[in-house]
Amino acid sequence: MKFSKLDVFGTVISALILVAAPLAAVAGVDEMAKECDECHGKGGNSTEHKDVPSIAGFSAVTIEDTLNQYKTGDRKGMKYKEDDGEETDMNKEAEELSDEDIKALAKHYAGQKFIAHKQDFDAAQVKKGAKVHDKSCEKCHSEGGTNAADDAAILSGQWRDYLETQMSDLHSGKRDAPKKMMKKFEKLEDGEIKALIEYYVSQQ
Repeated sequence: MKFSKLDVFGTVISALILVAAPLAAVAGVDEMAKECDECHGKGGNSTEHKDVPSIAGFSAVTIEDTLNQYKTGDRKGMKYKEDDGEETDMNKEAEELSDEDIKALAKHYAGQKFIAHKQDFDAAQVKKGAKVHDKSCEKCHSEGGTNAADDAAILSGQWRDYLETQMSDLHSGKRDAPKKMMKKFEKLEDGEIKALIEYYVSQQ
């Protein structure tokens, strides 16, 4: 079978398009990630802002679901302002993302390594918190809240400030959560919540 110069030219162009498309996608997600890293830290590990979670190593499912919740407004983001920037929140940021953007970012951060933060903690409270976790949280946040394969947020090693804010929002009803989670959370006393936070903070 003989091919004309036009056939060969067309084949080459098609091949170049197929190669260029993934490269463009990589370039796009890298640029988006740079913006996300301004708050969440390089590679998704929060280093400067203790009220912002590390998202490196979360499962792609968790990140995608969370971004979609922010995008639809089902989950409210706290207001945040860089020293030299404008005030924003996760709702505004997520609204600007397409479905393809969200999937790309989810895959990107799922491929990063989560680095637990080293913080001081109350050893006595940690023991109590470990029991609370085993009783109320281990089923969905297994291995002490470190297993991303649960398709749930990594809790162990997060900043104390972030954990305290989220627990407070859950307790006050400011933040929604799955019914099965709220059913157990609502049964926790203030002392148990504080102990639970110490347990997660201690996992370094």
